[in-house]
Amino acid sequence: MKAPNIGKWGKHQHLIKDEFLLDHLPRTQLFTPEGLWEYAETYKRVMLKPSGGGGGAGIIQVSSKGDDHYLVHTGKEKRVVEGKERTVLYVKSLFRPKPYLLQPWIPLGRIDGKPFDVRVMVQRKNKRSPWTITGWVAKRAGRGFVVTNVARSRGKVLPIRTAIRRSNITPTPYLLQEMRQVSLAAANCLGKAYPTLREIGLDVGIDIHGKPWIIEANFWPALSLFRQLQDQTFYRRIKSMRTR
Repeated sequence: MKAPNIGKWGKHQHLIKDEFLLDHLPRTQLFTPEGLWEYAETYKRVMLKPSGGGGGAGIIQVSSKGDDHYLVHTGKEKRVVEGKERTVLYVKSLFRPKPYLLQPWIPLGRIDGKPFDVRVMVQRKNKRSPWTITGWVAKRAGRGFVVTNVARSRGKVLPIRTAIRRSNITPTPYLLQEMRQVSLAAANCLGKAYPTLREIGLDVGIDIHGKPWIIEANFWPALSLFRQLQDQTFYRRIKSMRTR
């Protein structure tokens, strides 16, 4: 049986109850035109995401260009729109039939000018077992995309240490340890809310200052990302945990 209220908004409502995680969650609210303009004024660049669905589908970036002009970027398509009313109408025409969320744009680390984030696989044997990180892999977006979904953007997977080394971020000595802490805290929080959960595919972004951010929690993550790695250790470990 699927757990109730499993969209991005429902998961966010559980995650923000954890005081430690608050500092690693982008400020999130349901879309309203008033909210969009408050975010645009505060952050200059805003992400609009459907609460349901996955794979990076339906994600829109709105950037303030000044002089009442706004750049709307979805997929590889970019369009400059003049005026708030026209911008809202255009953005809504791109919406999928789901509630949309507003988040600030996070200046993710980049590799060769393309943003990347990290898929962290967290699993447990049963609802009484502790959560364990069984694998992680970096996902670099394809050229011209703001989403890091590899299939959608024709991006590339890399081992996490390789990605960090080749990126423009300034890593702290404790970055990987902090990512582990954030990922396990998120899994513990969501595991309490959804007791039947046995695995979560967390998308964790790292900004240019080396700070991890929880972007999304996937409850039915595919293993295809890990199969693309030359070293199959993570893939075998994750698959083994699934069969227990």
